[in-house]
Amino acid sequence: MPLSTSLSDLMTISWQTVLIGSGISLGLGLFIALMYRLVTPAVNYSVAIQQTLLYIAMIASLVMLIISNQLARAFTLVGALSVIRFRTPVKDTRDASFVFLALAAGMGSGVGLYVETAIGIAFIGLAMVAIRVSRIGMRAKGEILVKFTIPGGDADDGVAHREVFDRFLRDHRLINTRSIGDGNRLELTFLVKPLRSTDLVKFSRMLSSIGSLERIAVIVCDDEGLTQNVF
Repeated sequence: MPLSTSLSDLMTISWQTVLIGSGISLGLGLFIALMYRLVTPAVNYSVAIQQTLLYIAMIASLVMLIISNQLARAFTLVGALSVIRFRTPVKDTRDASFVFLALAAGMGSGVGLYVETAIGIAFIGLAMVAIRVSRIGMRAKGEILVKFTIPGGDADDGVAHREVFDRFLRDHRLINTRSIGDGNRLELTFLVKPLRSTDLVKFSRMLSSIGSLERIAVIVCDDEGLTQNVF
């Protein structure tokens, strides 16, 4: 192929096209980043990933503009990018879906499918939020654990807490017992189901008012691996 023809092919992309594609991909990236912030639990949220979504959208748009319909450019780009190694671990597998969504936004903007890409990104983003809000696949309420220690030689063997349990819980089950230190204290762990009217903070305070109980912890565990000590 003559050098003049190759140079002319490189000049087929105008700077206005580059700016339009990059601008639209940035706007879509911002929308995706917002969806990521709304959907991702606080414990897994990463500013680095949120900013990466913006970068990927714009870069993918430029890549698609550069490749256009040139097969040789595509192979050259694949060879150039193959030297990149990504070693950053992903905390949440759902983060990968946002990366692919940002990539799709950039690719769609790069090939000029602005309206189609915007509609698709908006629908998928809103669907992600709807899935998060509706808690599809998650239990309505997380499990609640209650832990405390009692004297190892206590004749009641933990019965001191029974009145509080009967007042605030509809069911409870002892799931673990272990000795602490030289065996002079026992740690009890219960899996409990509170009444609908139960205030867990008040429940914790009532347990703490029992003199024989120490190291009291009321822990709420949800399906996303989050735990919160309410006391």
